[in-house]
Amino acid sequence: MKRVCLLALLSGMLGFPLSAGAQQEDLEMEIFFAPAETVTSASRHVQPLELSPSAITVLTREDIETAGARTLPEVLRLVPNMDVAMINPLWNVIGIRGRTELTSDRVLLLVNDRDVTQEFFGFPFWSVQSFSMDEVERIEVIRGPGSALYGANAYAGVVNVITRAPGTGPRASLSLRGGERGRTELAARGTQTFGPLSLGIAAGIDREDHWTGRDTLAKEVLRARLEGKINLGKDRGLTLEAGVHQSGGNFYSTMGAVDLRDILAGYARARLDFDLLMMQAIYDRMNFSAAMGMQLLYPDLDLLLAEMPLIEGYEEKLVAQVQHAVELFSNRITYGADYTLTHFNSPILLDPVHLQPEPDHYEHRLGLFAQDELDLSALLEDAIPPTVLTAGLRFDYNSVSDWELSPRASVVFAPSDSHSFRLGYAHAFLKPAFFQSSLYIPLLDVNNLGFEYLGMANKELKNQTIDSLELGYTARFFGEKLVLHCDFAYNWYRNSIWWKYDPEEMEYKEVGGFRYPDINGPGFGFINEPEGENGHNLDLQIIYRPTARTRIFFQAGYRQVINNTTGRYHFSEPALHLAAGGDLGTAQGLTLSLRAFYTGEHHRVLTDPTSVLKPKMFLLVPDYWLLNARLAWKLPVKPFDLSVGLEGFNLLNFRSREHPGLTFPNRPDYGGERLGRRIVLFVHGRL
Repeated sequence: MKRVCLLALLSGMLGFPLSAGAQQEDLEMEIFFAPAETVTSASRHVQPLELSPSAITVLTREDIETAGARTLPEVLRLVPNMDVAMINPLWNVIGIRGRTELTSDRVLLLVNDRDVTQEFFGFPFWSVQSFSMDEVERIEVIRGPGSALYGANAYAGVVNVITRAPGTGPRASLSLRGGERGRTELAARGTQTFGPLSLGIAAGIDREDHWTGRDTLAKEVLRARLEGKINLGKDRGLTLEAGVHQSGGNFYSTMGAVDLRDILAGYARARLDFDLLMMQAIYDRMNFSAAMGMQLLYPDLDLLLAEMPLIEGYEEKLVAQVQHAVELFSNRITYGADYTLTHFNSPILLDPVHLQPEPDHYEHRLGLFAQDELDLSALLEDAIPPTVLTAGLRFDYNSVSDWELSPRASVVFAPSDSHSFRLGYAHAFLKPAFFQSSLYIPLLDVNNLGFEYLGMANKELKNQTIDSLELGYTARFFGEKLVLHCDFAYNWYRNSIWWKYDPEEMEYKEVGGFRYPDINGPGFGFINEPEGENGHNLDLQIIYRPTARTRIFFQAGYRQVINNTTGRYHFSEPALHLAAGGDLGTAQGLTLSLRAFYTGEHHRVLTDPTSVLKPKMFLLVPDYWLLNARLAWKLPVKPFDLSVGLEGFNLLNFRSREHPGLTFPNRPDYGGERLGRRIVLFVHGRL
């Protein structure tokens, strides 16, 4: 009875009348049991979330819709201790548990088990893909090293996006959004089943116009996707999929205006599932053309030294994968292999030895992995509570930075159906991005000052590595109405890649009576820091469902990364992330969703014994709030399921003009103040 009074009070305050029938329905409602959650990413097969050997967060279709998220970065804010920074509408930086940098996410993005990393940059375009958020069924986020299964780039974690399969979901759907900042989005999807064959097709457009203010930011994305699946029986099927998206836009960088004139990306995928065997072949290609607008200036004389030419070319990637599993007694052994061939072609690339054009570059990658899961309770015939031991090892070779071994081990103990404990260790690595190891760009020497090329690349770079020791606890209380996830990790980092600026090693040139640093001398470039850093983090998430229509959540993340090197730079980087929110629904089809995100003040204390950077606090990120509200109303328009509503995003207490730096995590860029404030109207219909 108290629960009904509380719901009636909230409904009255919000202006949502509760009918007598709805009150009676609530009175008769029994204890709400959340469906048992399963995950596939942590072990490459379906298993209960409580028995996962990795810390993992699941974002469901409900999470995506109630958050009003239209891009992956927006919904990933719901993951504890997740860094989400928007550099511009086309470029987001994503990180997990710290060590997030502008030039590399250190997080692997999979879309239906397809690696969508752009190897040239070492990260994917998070907000520009061939699918809309309406097509996403669920997102699984491994919060911790994942190289033992996925190899390079699964350094800090893995984000696996699973879209709706052909034949599932509504037969047809149409979504239209529009509002502030010139935001317009149209997305459509349809699916049909013909006996054993299911087909799905989706298309859409997403546009953000030029915005007023001191920055010019714009984005336009056209996308289309076609997928078919032939059902060959239980756990057997053949999936064929192809997609394409074209995007472009412009923004300002710290070195000038950038015009992304055209990015055209497409892929084709074929996958065969046959019981415990999976085989997959993927072809990816991206054509690009960009006017970087970057200029090298001599600040004292305001003299233009050189310009970067038009950058154009293409990147293509061919992937072959095979995976098999064997179930023996109480063991499940999963093993597999994958091979990746990446080809880069661009007329701006030079041979760094002879400084001659070398447009074609190739990279070969090979990965072999095996993992054993031992169910001790089944082995001992249920003499002990469910206990699963997991051990795995992966070997990776790539032609850029040689080879790496990535082990993992964990034990999960579940003394009851409501509690589980996890202890694990994992090693992961991040291979150097192509621009860090191989990029040499010819420059336009506009004033004949002797500038030939820009080459900060280093072919001797090693893989960055991380070792992580993790503790986890998951619990369910009050008839599974309240779910608690708590994780702690201690991490060791080695061979971190830094951009080097060393005045002591700097070489200088003299032209026309003035000296300037040699940008291709030993004082510039990318280097490995051979010593290391360590850090720790604590993640907490609480989800409470008092009724089937009501949900409340709270999450917190704290971390600190400390650089212990004996070299030049030493830093300490603490960070605090908080989030809370809830959803309230009524029998009349109204749903009110509120989200609040807080980033506590975090900074790097950077000390440098040279005269260039005196020991001091180098960068300070102010704390800020991000508020998100959504009001949706389902209309009884048969045979359609029609929803209309309003979404609002508001970024508070962030002095963007005072902090134009773009390097550090979980912060909008200098245009972020406007990016974070918008009101959008939406209409969404399903059949």
